[in-house]
Amino acid sequence: MIFILLLPNVHRSSCKLAPPTSLEPYTMAVITEHGNHKMDAPQHHNRRQLSAALNVPEFFAHKNIFITGGTGFLGTVLIEALLDTHPDIGTIYVLVRGKRNFDPNERISRLLQKPIFKKYHEKTLAKVVPVVGELSEPNFNFSPELLQELIERVNVIYHSAATIRFNSHLRAAIQTNLTGTMRTIELAKQLKQLSAYIYCSTAFCNSNNRGLITEDVYKSQFDPYEMMKMAESDEAWVGFTEQKCREYLKDHPNTYTFTKNLSENLLMAEMSGQPAAIVRPSIVYGTLEHPMKGWVGNANSGHLGFLAGFVKGIFRTMCGSANAVIDIIPCDYVINSSLVMGWYVGTRQLERPEIIHCTSGEVNPLTLSEFCTIINDSVERHPPNSFVWKPATKLRNGWRYNLFFYLFHLLPAMIFIIPEKLFGIGMPQHTAYEYMRVFQNGTKAFNYFLDKDFRYSLTNALRISGLMHESDRKRYNFDASQCDWSEFIDRCLIGIRRFYFKESAVTTQWHRNYWKVFNVLHYAGFLAIFAILYFVLTPLLGLQLGLTLALLIWGFLVWL
Repeated sequence: MIFILLLPNVHRSSCKLAPPTSLEPYTMAVITEHGNHKMDAPQHHNRRQLSAALNVPEFFAHKNIFITGGTGFLGTVLIEALLDTHPDIGTIYVLVRGKRNFDPNERISRLLQKPIFKKYHEKTLAKVVPVVGELSEPNFNFSPELLQELIERVNVIYHSAATIRFNSHLRAAIQTNLTGTMRTIELAKQLKQLSAYIYCSTAFCNSNNRGLITEDVYKSQFDPYEMMKMAESDEAWVGFTEQKCREYLKDHPNTYTFTKNLSENLLMAEMSGQPAAIVRPSIVYGTLEHPMKGWVGNANSGHLGFLAGFVKGIFRTMCGSANAVIDIIPCDYVINSSLVMGWYVGTRQLERPEIIHCTSGEVNPLTLSEFCTIINDSVERHPPNSFVWKPATKLRNGWRYNLFFYLFHLLPAMIFIIPEKLFGIGMPQHTAYEYMRVFQNGTKAFNYFLDKDFRYSLTNALRISGLMHESDRKRYNFDASQCDWSEFIDRCLIGIRRFYFKESAVTTQWHRNYWKVFNVLHYAGFLAIFAILYFVLTPLLGLQLGLTLALLIWGFLVWL
């Protein structure tokens, strides 16, 4: 292993121009015309000394870290994982937004009270320090004293902050996802001892392509520098319509993937020769193993939000092709890969940033049909303390999906508002009707990714995994080939019960009996529907015709 570390890094080109129909060598001709002179902050030449660390814990010993997005789901798990790497890890600076009547220290204090931090001593938790700033502003609007402290001390940057709303306005998405990335790059270039810069991107940033997506940067159709300049101009957004937005997005499904792709192009242009890496996760679920089984955070974003509604019997359908692969990945695998990439780029001389996918579809594919079966079986094994109706989901498409949604989601949610208000049952924070609207919008946005043949190469990820120390390969595993999806979903559902709904993590006989009661009520509901149809139609149409029509309508509703 020591021999390998001393060798110069030799690898294939990690950047390609990739229109939907072809892949050509990445040249970045437009972007490199701008160069680094556009940076607002003064630059220092990094006095970089390659780390000789043989493993991940050794690498992070005495390292000071700067994190964006640290208060989000991934960021919180990242902070815990960094604290866990080595007792002698340095300060972890966490960027938090400044708000009126808002104490950043209190926010970080609440974050560190989460169950995943319980094992740490107060002295260890004191290493997590909030720094108030604005992601898209030059130098984050830091004071000169704070900026100088970071320049002198920080060794590693983890940039995971982003607006993950698929329907964000293009200008807001550019300012947060693209300009925010530029600000972290500017900081990285000022650091006196930069050891690693890790950008958390997304596997979906190249979703405007088909076939096998490689671990390369696909050239953006617009110049990132021009897009940042456009975001700064108020005039450019006067009369900016949805149609105008589509002209920019072209074949990208939304502003999120569009700006993530731009950010990757920016990174390749700015960080050549620097110890930088891009990690691209797919659909991030709860944790498989670390820091604890089934940690799901607040479970109200991404596809975890669907699971939270599913276990309460509120979300009862999915849309998509039965054979389409739903590429899910445990949260701790994403964090593990990010830590490993920090070690990897910090112990080698690189010509350009490294890119890896953190995905499962190529090595352990899970189809939508299999996913529905697994979550249905899992919730039966581990039902929650209460639910609106018996949890169950089924794949539906087209008019069947729309009709089911309006009849069995939206209409019952409108009726359910009354007992929700009177007895305080149902989902926390919002009414079932509000969740239904969010579910509908989320389904429309997510359908694009569940109805296409997206495949993600893992060549580079597996190569780097093979270079890890044996102890690291066990503790910081991110190879999903051996994931038992049934066991993983069990842990996620129990985690949702435990951490989001504040219910018991233990499934008791009471839970099983509760399930049996609702199972009987579920099928009794079918009989009730038939009875209503029978007693309404037979007086109007006569016994024979009324019974026939009642059976036909009832059979259709059961099939639906």
